[in-house]
Amino acid sequence: MSTVDTSCPICQAPLAGVGAEQAELHVNGCLDVAVLEDKKKQKRATIAQPPAAPISSAPRANTHGAGLTAEQMLMEIEQTAMDFAAEQAGGEPVYAEQPAASGGQSNGRPLPAHKRMPHTTFTVDAFKYGELDFCTGYFLTHFHSDHYGGLTKTFRGHIYCSRITARCVVSKLGVDARLVHALPMHTRCVVHGVFVTLIDANHCPGAAILVFEVPRGHDMVRIVHTGDFRANRQHVEQISRVLNADKRRPLLPDAVLGENAGGASPRIDYVYLDTTYLKPKYAFPQQDAVVRAVAEFCGRVDGDPSFLPGWTQARYAGSGSAAPAKITRWFRPTAAVGARRRRRTLFVVGSYTIGKERLFVEIARHLGARIYVAPAKRRMLECLGSPALLSMLAADMADAQVHVVEMSKLNVRGMAEYLQSAPGRFSGVVAFRPTGWSHAGSHYAKPEPDEEPEPLDLAPVEQALRRGDREHAAGLLARAARMAGDSAFDAGQLRARGTAGAVAVFPVPYSEHSSFAELARFVCALEAAHVVPTVSAGSAGADAAGARWLQHWQRVQRHLSKINI
Repeated sequence: MSTVDTSCPICQAPLAGVGAEQAELHVNGCLDVAVLEDKKKQKRATIAQPPAAPISSAPRANTHGAGLTAEQMLMEIEQTAMDFAAEQAGGEPVYAEQPAASGGQSNGRPLPAHKRMPHTTFTVDAFKYGELDFCTGYFLTHFHSDHYGGLTKTFRGHIYCSRITARCVVSKLGVDARLVHALPMHTRCVVHGVFVTLIDANHCPGAAILVFEVPRGHDMVRIVHTGDFRANRQHVEQISRVLNADKRRPLLPDAVLGENAGGASPRIDYVYLDTTYLKPKYAFPQQDAVVRAVAEFCGRVDGDPSFLPGWTQARYAGSGSAAPAKITRWFRPTAAVGARRRRRTLFVVGSYTIGKERLFVEIARHLGARIYVAPAKRRMLECLGSPALLSMLAADMADAQVHVVEMSKLNVRGMAEYLQSAPGRFSGVVAFRPTGWSHAGSHYAKPEPDEEPEPLDLAPVEQALRRGDREHAAGLLARAARMAGDSAFDAGQLRARGTAGAVAVFPVPYSEHSSFAELARFVCALEAAHVVPTVSAGSAGADAAGARWLQHWQRVQRHLSKINI
């Protein structure tokens, strides 16, 4: 195969040693942007840039989510970021705006190595380091402050992210919409000659796993950046579909989200991994189990005045202490109440700027109730583009039985003050603090101490293979990788961490980050040359321990790939 010895005349990317076909593909991708600029100006304004004005907040009258489940509602939210595929005329590939580098200067803070993507001029979640001379694309995985920190309305670099995140950046931060390029979900795009595909990260609305495919020589440098994510099997399949797909043809959502298994995972050069919970003690339950348990618990509290006092008393009985008297008296009708309708319980859910939507939507749906959020939170929810969700929101606090507040207020004192500020229709507050940190420590379970990976004993694996029992061999390797550490959860495990007066606060092990076992399964399913942690464990010793687990999982993966089961 003939090769070229030059650089791209459009973006100046080096093409030395690249096959003629790959070079032509790269240059044509850059040329198409310039040639089609005028023709597609209006389309790009609609697709690649978020609207400057916020989405209409007018809800449908009394639809209360139009009967959608929380899961269906979140699917509707993500659909707003996938509608781009329907806008494609003739199945053309998607070419994002390709401006020059920002030209600004760094603010002097050194850029961590894991913030710059190898063999590219891109950074990921790196706004704290100023505008960098080399950078032509600042990628943002999702709209949480620890990722967009440093991004202000004065920022002049070009930002690439999902459509939902783009709306949040413009609406919340006031960034110039002309600098914010919204890429469609589950669709291969071309940015500065690099193939980029965004995959739903199962974290918060708009959060994306970034898959970069960088032409280099006769092959591609394959990079996966998870951002923050809650790993599942679908992620592995979708990443494999993207990487195995023909680069000469458009890749649209139907293909990425298809039913086929996605094929074997090709070798990935770099996986930048969300390692928030890279310790064996983080064995929290599946999201669906937690959401179902909390919603059912709220339904029982709301429907039966005697449920919470009896439930609370039963849980204190085993500890040898009495339940708080006021808690046990919460819902008992008195003569003064007479025939008047019993006051309702107020259910409160903690949330960040964006996130935890699945939990509070499902509680409201289960109760047939409406949701109240503060005006700033409402503006954020409007960015999600879900009419069904907006239809569940109430403008008046008294009209909603489910309230969403900042996570920092989720304590007994904060909830007591909140109850006093609410209209007098509520008899008490049941509040939920949903975070994976709830499962650390002994509140729900006594976790095992953090462990080091044991040396991989291959003798039993080889014996099983000699017997032809590949499933048993794979099971031994999975056990060595600690893939099966997730815990079960039901409403009976809910325990209030704080109670006072008419307030009870429950920590809930609902996480939007991957558990330890989920990280193990994800890494062991991908053939990655380098796995790079993106979250520090807080000390050099803890970081080193985490690195040993990542190396251990890579060794397990190599042996699993040979079994081919």
